[in-house]
Amino acid sequence: MWEGVKLLMERLPESHPEQTYLRKEFHRYEAGLKGEQRLIAKMVEFHWDEPFEILWDVGLRLGDWKVQIDGLLVTPRCLIIIDSKNISGRIHFDPATSEFYRFNNEGERSVFENPLVQLAKHTRFLDLWMKQRRIAPPPIVGVVAFTSRHCEFIAKPADKHICKTYQVVEELYGILEKHDVPADSPKPSRVRKLIESNSHPYVRPPLCEYYGIDPRDLKTGVKCVGCGKIAVERLFKVWECRECGHRDPNAHQQALQEYFALVSSEIDNKEFRRFSGIESRYVVFRMLSDAGLVTEGARKNRKYINED
Repeated sequence: MWEGVKLLMERLPESHPEQTYLRKEFHRYEAGLKGEQRLIAKMVEFHWDEPFEILWDVGLRLGDWKVQIDGLLVTPRCLIIIDSKNISGRIHFDPATSEFYRFNNEGERSVFENPLVQLAKHTRFLDLWMKQRRIAPPPIVGVVAFTSRHCEFIAKPADKHICKTYQVVEELYGILEKHDVPADSPKPSRVRKLIESNSHPYVRPPLCEYYGIDPRDLKTGVKCVGCGKIAVERLFKVWECRECGHRDPNAHQQALQEYFALVSSEIDNKEFRRFSGIESRYVVFRMLSDAGLVTEGARKNRKYINED
């Protein structure tokens, strides 16, 4: 997601009113990614005498119900959902209202969705998902791991599994030691293969739609893969950058992928000419025909659809 936000920022004029918000979004996603990487790195310390599997970034669906699980530890004793949260400041879980909020260094209060609610939904989803596949799941437990180096727990429920990155391995050991192995517990390798064969990554809408930005606000042209500037010209079937001189015969392919990420999963000849700045409809026809996209309609009104 953070890479998509970066693309969007690069395609919008610096003076665009959404640039300030997008910069905050970019840093938030970047910090979240780094937090997840710290969590994954910490898990190299996890060792257990019984068979287990660890899966990251698990995307599953039940009809229209889609979930994205940050981490999943599969053991014969239980399944442990690991939810990564990169939130800094003074962290409060209010037992009276079930609200979750934090105070930053300036004392400003921000209310967030309670991660325990999301964890409960993921637990219910995974239980139902496995039962629909005629697998009796072992107990499913959830852990919220706060990955920011600058967070402090002020109040949290004692009966829930909430910890910091450096505590997560010991938290997992404590959970496992409290569970016995059910007689009909599936092998972890079987659960892993089942999940991997049914993986369904969460697909966000194009970012202009997601952030409510008019696609016509985007800067048009083909970006240089060398310096990142939208300053390339097509000369004799090769793109050449006016800024750094980098030459690339396939720079238009990146422009096409940017369009799909930012604007729509569908495009036609006229729209790609507008977005890329290529004037020839025949050149664009060859480019789109060679892109390996699903097509719809006759040649004159043909649409090209990205199904990835």
